Amino acid sequence: MRTVNVRRATEQLRHFSKPALVFLSLALSLGILAVGGCGKDETDPAGPGPGNNNGWDTIPPATVTDLRLRSPSTQSLAVVWTAPGDDGMAGTARRYDIRYSKSSITDTSWDSSTPVDASIVPTPKPAGNVETMVLLGLDSGTEYFFALKTSDEVPNVSDLSNCPSGTTLKETIPPDDISDLVATAIDDVTFVLNWTAPGDDGMSGTAAQYDIRYSRNPILDETNWDSSTPVAVTPPPNPAGFSEEFTVTGLDPHTNYFFVVKTGDEIGNWSGLSNNAPGLALSEFLLFFPSTVYAGENLNIAFRASADRPTMIALHRRGTVPVCGQNLFKVLVNDVYPDGVHYTTYDFFDPNTGEYVPEDSYPISLCWGSEMKDWQWVNFRH
Repeated sequence: MRTVNVRRATEQLRHFSKPALVFLSLALSLGILAVGGCGKDETDPAGPGPGNNNGWDTIPPATVTDLRLRSPSTQSLAVVWTAPGDDGMAGTARRYDIRYSKSSITDTSWDSSTPVDASIVPTPKPAGNVETMVLLGLDSGTEYFFALKTSDEVPNVSDLSNCPSGTTLKETIPPDDISDLVATAIDDVTFVLNWTAPGDDGMSGTAAQYDIRYSRNPILDETNWDSSTPVAVTPPPNPAGFSEEFTVTGLDPHTNYFFVVKTGDEIGNWSGLSNNAPGLALSEFLLFFPSTVYAGENLNIAFRASADRPTMIALHRRGTVPVCGQNLFKVLVNDVYPDGVHYTTYDFFDPNTGEYVPEDSYPISLCWGSEMKDWQWVNFRH
C-alpha cells in the first residue's frame, strides 16, 4: 500500500510545473501548509494549556446564578448551587474558587474577600448536578455573603456568581457559673486565685474571657458586683475542665478581700457570679459572710488552722463573752487540720425541732486548743 501511495503521489506531481513544485516544497518546509489535523498543528510541542489556547478552547464555564445558603447553625452555613460545565453548561469544569465576607462581594471586592480553604471546596461534578459545601468556624449571629467563580483546564474563568447572604444562629448558651473559686494569700498584698475553667457553652468548649473583681465586702449580687474593683488584665480561659490560676497583687496590706469571677463567650453571653471566695489575709484568722444570715442562707466561714493543735469554731450563747470551750451554743468545727486556710458552712437549722434558730445574735470564735485566736458577732434573722 505504501508503494502504491508513493507512486500515485509521484504521478500527480508530474502534472505540476517546475515553478509550482518549487513553491510546494518551500511551503511545506516553512509550515505554510499543514498536513493532517483539525485546524491545529499536531506537532505544536506546547499543546493545550494556560496561555496556549491556539484558538481551540475559549469558552468559559457558565456563570453560577443559583448560589444559595442553607442549614445555618451557630458556627456554620451550607452553600448549595448547580454545577456549570467546562464550556458553558457542557462537560465538567476543573475547579471552584469560593469566597465569603461580612459585606456584599462584587468584582471590586472579590480580591479582598476570604477564600474558602481548597481542602473543603468540592471538585466540580458534571454540569447540572447539585453541589454542596459546609463552612465551619463562623461567628454566631453574624451575616455572611458568599460568591464563587468556576475555572476550566485552560483556565477560562467564569464571571462572578450571584452573591447571597445568610446569618448564623445566635448562640444563647452562656458559660457555666464557677463554683470552686478559692483565694489564698501568699504575702501581705497578694492573693492567688484557683478555679476550674468552664466552657464556652456551659461546660463545653473554651470561653473567650474572664472578668475578675474584688472587694473588702462580700460580692453577693449584681449591685455588689458593679461597685467592686475589676482586675485590669485577666488570663485567657483554658478549655473546660482545666485548672486555672491567677495572681492578684498590689492590694492593701493585712486586709481581707472577697473575690468573684464571671466568664464570657465570644459574643457576650456572660455567666452568673461565681461563688464568693473569701480571701483571708496572712495576718488574719477568721472571716465569714454574710454578717447577717437570713433563714435558709448559709454562713460561709474561712478560718486559719493550727498545724499542731485542734482547731475549734463555735457559736456561743447570746449575751456572753466567748471563752474557748465554754458557753457553747453550737460547735461548727473541732478537728486537727493541716496548716493553712480552710472553709466550712452553717445553715442555723435545728434538726431536732425542724426549725431555724430564733432571731438573735451570737458570738462566733476560733480557738487553737485553749488559745482564742479571734471572735466576732454574727446575726441571724428570720
